Amino acid sequence: MTFFHLLISLLICINFTSTISVVPDPQTQELINRICKQTIDFKFCNKTISSQLIRRRTSIKTIAKLTAAKAWINAIETLDNIEGSLLPKAKDRRDKAEFDACRKAYKLVDAHLDNALKYLYLRDYRFMRAYQALALVNISMCRTSFFHPTPMVYANWNMKMLTDIAIYASKILAPPPPLRPKKKTP
Repeated sequence: MTFFHLLISLLICINFTSTISVVPDPQTQELINRICKQTIDFKFCNKTISSQLIRRRTSIKTIAKLTAAKAWINAIETLDNIEGSLLPKAKDRRDKAEFDACRKAYKLVDAHLDNALKYLYLRDYRFMRAYQALALVNISMCRTSFFHPTPMVYANWNMKMLTDIAIYASKILAPPPPLRPKKKTP
């Protein structure tokens, strides 16, 4: 079998396995429900997480990794779409200004989510959540309006949802420490 045939069979296998839907076991579904009930769109969240599963039983650590990676990959794809398609093809001055602001914002989102993934693998969940929160702040810098619909309206909503899902998963993985009461000074 030639290298070409091996490559084709591998691609077919990858494509085939990516379309197979894994139904999570009850324990995994409970983890997914805990994450998704905190979002504004339960169905989107449930579908997003479930579509990434390769086994029925999955740990919260794996779900946190999958959701963090999904958010980061989406940021890269959105930035690539802005720079490669939206910005060069924009004719309206208002659209160009929006896409340029979004390009700057998504460069930061990409960097913050990249750092969040690094800290996830270093098991430093506090810094991971901090970088994910910074990414959310930068997503909001890409201002879009439903009254002036552009492709960035949905992209921003999608990015915010994916980042929220990753944050909620990381909070279940490693809950933030409780707030310390203020010390009373005499």
